[in-house]
Amino acid sequence: MILVFLSYLISIIFWLWMIMKFDKFDREPLKSVLLVLVVGGLISILPAGLFNTMFSMLINYQLPGSGGDRSIENSVLFFAFVGFNEEFFKAFATVFLIRRMKAFNEPADALVYAMTVAFGFSLFENVEYSLKYGFATFYIRQFNAVPLHVGLAAIWGIGIAKARFVHQGKYFQTIAAYVFIAAFIHAVYNISTTLPIEPIFSLIILSVLAYYLIRFAIKTIKRYAEDGPFSNRLYCHNCNTENSPNAKYCKKCLNEFNLEFYTLCPSCNAKVSVSSTNCPQCGTELMQKIPNS
Repeated sequence: MILVFLSYLISIIFWLWMIMKFDKFDREPLKSVLLVLVVGGLISILPAGLFNTMFSMLINYQLPGSGGDRSIENSVLFFAFVGFNEEFFKAFATVFLIRRMKAFNEPADALVYAMTVAFGFSLFENVEYSLKYGFATFYIRQFNAVPLHVGLAAIWGIGIAKARFVHQGKYFQTIAAYVFIAAFIHAVYNISTTLPIEPIFSLIILSVLAYYLIRFAIKTIKRYAEDGPFSNRLYCHNCNTENSPNAKYCKKCLNEFNLEFYTLCPSCNAKVSVSSTNCPQCGTELMQKIPNS
């Protein structure tokens, strides 16, 4: 029992450290992160689990050892549904919890909270899988399923950041495409677990996919933190040279900085949101940047 408790505790500490580490300039309050972890995990996994069960009953699909129709067509249909269903409820829970939070005040925060909700989801899912298939499952999932959930959240976390800081709170229209992308990757991941290959090779393939998703998530958080209002430096993504936060070109390689959420006032060089029409510091009228979807 002590081993189980320590394992879960270490997992929680490690993943929260990993998620919060790269939000360097205005880190989120730990109590807000823990609240989102627990509440977001619960209000996403409960409806997602219910709908997964209902859909499996509808198409007569059951997990291995439980009977039912496990044909290739049925498996693809089930896992496609699971991918969309789970990513939708994780994204919904995140938006529901953070859209009015005072702490949600920079683009990187969207990814921090999205990944935290996804980790909460995977944490509760781990409890279920450990009870059903044995505690060894917990350790295996630390290398594939957990980073998968956390990494996929970074994809629709980008949509949440754009909805909040570029598209004036139009969450549904903005994040829908990102949820579909994450859902597709999630479905492919799940379907690949049913391929007729050696379990060790399957584990390696899935772990590599999860690794690249986490790598993508970390890079995005770092970039969004630098593109935020609290950043005091910019790193060139071409040569990694540190520059001042209001630099237009890298001092070493002359690579142009194209900030996604903020622009520089041509009069006072202050950082201004791309959705602003006037500089809040000097009042200069700004030419609005056409936001990317």
